[in-house]
Amino acid sequence: MLWWLSLPVAVLVWATLIERNWFAIRRDELRVLPKGSKDIIVLHISDIHLAPWQRRKIGWIKQLARKTKPDLVINTGDNLGHPKAVSKVLDALNNLSGVPGVYVNGSNDLYAPAIRNPIGYLFGTTKTVEPRHQEKLDIASLTEGFEGFGWLSLNNNSTTLRINGQQINFIGTDDFHENRHDFKTLKATAENLKTADLTIGVTHAPYREVLTELDSLGAEIIFAGHTHGGQVCLPFTGSALVTNCDLPTRYARGLHQTEKELVGVKTWLQVCAGVGTSIFAPVRLACRPEVRVLTLRAKD
Repeated sequence: MLWWLSLPVAVLVWATLIERNWFAIRRDELRVLPKGSKDIIVLHISDIHLAPWQRRKIGWIKQLARKTKPDLVINTGDNLGHPKAVSKVLDALNNLSGVPGVYVNGSNDLYAPAIRNPIGYLFGTTKTVEPRHQEKLDIASLTEGFEGFGWLSLNNNSTTLRINGQQINFIGTDDFHENRHDFKTLKATAENLKTADLTIGVTHAPYREVLTELDSLGAEIIFAGHTHGGQVCLPFTGSALVTNCDLPTRYARGLHQTEKELVGVKTWLQVCAGVGTSIFAPVRLACRPEVRVLTLRAKD
């Protein structure tokens, strides 16, 4: 009888103290570059949700440059988890300074986290019409820091980078979940892009409408975060219960080729489960915190 009583306590301890800090580097590869191209190693970082006291997380992030040796960094937002975390985020990511990079915002780069009813996530799949948050964060300092690294903003914007000899176009949106997207502006900037070897889409929250729009503008791979991989998943199977958007749970994390019925066409989608959690929901179960490394290789 006592064994059954101790089981939920053991699960809670595991999810809040152990797995939440058991960081992982997930690796995949995709053959999408022109024949004869040199590999491009992409480090995909998302949903750090950093608080100033999270020294273990900061230390682990500082090692990513050495452990992954990226040619490109893609940051899909929600870096901040506390109003006083900007300097800590920039310090944690500083070793990646000088590596070409692009980024978009998540809502937690703009507004401080708030206490929410976790049951709401089981049904809250629609975007927010107006921001629900009250306390604004120092997004200007975060943006200044990223620009100091040499990273480029893709918030309703597009740009081009040359990586390992390949011309890559990037198109991205500000956070759809908080109604900050602007497809009209994005389309106008994308029209100025020249033909490239690859086009990459970047967004924070992978709603179907965003995926469809990025695909229509030529994205061959889309990078996103926001879902936390489900955060609390079924033990042993790792199946997500929610995505916090209208994306089916089978796409909650990892690299997938989407079905035509999902966004109208088949396109590659990589969703990062993220490094952190809200400070008000510090739990992960069957869903380790992660960054993802995607090696882009030449086609056969």
